[in-house]
Amino acid sequence: MARKITGRIITLRLFNSLIVILALLGAGAPPSLAQPAGELPEMGDSSSTVLSAEDELRIGKEMLRQLEANGALVDDPIINEYIQNLGSRIAANTDATTTRFTFFVVNANSVNAFAMPGGFIGVHAGLLLTSESENEVASVIAHEIAHVTQHHIARGVEQANKMQLPLTAAVIAAILLGAQDPQVANAAIAAAVGGSQQMQLNFTRANEHEADRVGMQLLAASDYDPRGMADFFARLQQETRYYGSGIPEFLSTHPVTTTRIAEAQERAAGYPARPVNNSPYYSLVKARLTLRYAVSPEQLLQQLDAGKSAGEPATESDTYLRAMIQEKLGDITASRTLYQNLLARAPERIAFIHGLAELENSQGNAQRAADIYRKGLKVYPGNTLLSLALAETLIRQREYPPARKLLEQQIMRNPSSRESYRVLARLESASGNKAASHIAQAEYYYLSGESHSAIDQLNTARRQGSLDHYHLSRIEARLSQIKDELERAELLSR
Repeated sequence: MARKITGRIITLRLFNSLIVILALLGAGAPPSLAQPAGELPEMGDSSSTVLSAEDELRIGKEMLRQLEANGALVDDPIINEYIQNLGSRIAANTDATTTRFTFFVVNANSVNAFAMPGGFIGVHAGLLLTSESENEVASVIAHEIAHVTQHHIARGVEQANKMQLPLTAAVIAAILLGAQDPQVANAAIAAAVGGSQQMQLNFTRANEHEADRVGMQLLAASDYDPRGMADFFARLQQETRYYGSGIPEFLSTHPVTTTRIAEAQERAAGYPARPVNNSPYYSLVKARLTLRYAVSPEQLLQQLDAGKSAGEPATESDTYLRAMIQEKLGDITASRTLYQNLLARAPERIAFIHGLAELENSQGNAQRAADIYRKGLKVYPGNTLLSLALAETLIRQREYPPARKLLEQQIMRNPSSRESYRVLARLESASGNKAASHIAQAEYYYLSGESHSAIDQLNTARRQGSLDHYHLSRIEARLSQIKDELERAELLSR
């Protein structure tokens, strides 16, 4: 009881601090920057200078780092690859050539989504589960992308003191996620990051309507049906009568009115109707999330059995869900058989390849798992998910040279791949290359936005006595580069 009370007091203090900071953002602006609520500045105004692209990226990275550090994100390679691919498909049709979008799933069984500075867009797991089609998920992502491309973040802070912005956003992230009670923090994180972020940015009604309009354009350009946005809004509003006072957070942070739905429907009618089929991974991702938030695997299995129609073959996603449940329950033979049947029907599904290989890894069958991954890589040469999983499997088998080759190829393809450096650090440590392990870990931290930790790792690496002059020089050069970046960032925040 004492621990619960303490956790609540700490949380209350944190949110009181948040209120003070939000007040500074909203009310601490110089009169010269004041602007009537609901009005948008001209596209050529000073909003683009309030937050530079570098500022936005730095703030977004810091907020994402806070989310990661507090375990607020779904750490699932299948789900993460899906949401990144879906978001990238839509973002590819924007004019934002300088923004690299990052999409992630928040570990919260609630209906919400939000955009952070720098093109970081979060979708709550509950929104994916509540959605009835991929088109609905795409419509929400398109809406959030529009908030970024239309510079609503910069507009929202137009009234704030420029000097305070970068530090304030980082402090907000720390306050939102700093509760000492993990249960309180995890329960509040969705509303905190989604809700207070919207308050901080002061997304006006005009912002929301503009995001609807631009989002529909993006949906159409991405071969989705723009009607999905209006339909999703309408369905959420209709379902609020069952929520009582606890309406979905998405409606709190993105107010939906009958007028707004009607305007969205009218806009959507201007686009040709198109049938949109869900990608196979949409239902597979929902299956993974269903198991994650189930009361128990036993209960979920009973529900699957109860919902099975006599004589009708099970759907692909139901079979996949059953395979995962059986693995959870320890029935490895049944799970393996289900995965093998799935692969026989759809050998190209990465989720099935990964599922069967990881099952074999869990049973100590690393060689069998490696063979499954290699077979998958013949279908998808260079695939990041399969390559990293194979590399980790090879490390377990102490097959270091082929693992290193895989990781070097991944880093060459994508030098900003954090996970490649994480696995490389593990490889170097396992093979006894301590300095190389610290260097790889430094790159992982740097790409995660933790520059100070990266510096610590590089300092540890250079203290290793086995390094020659060439490698010491490279470490010194990297240290100097990261320190210079930190100094520039500190100057910008003053």
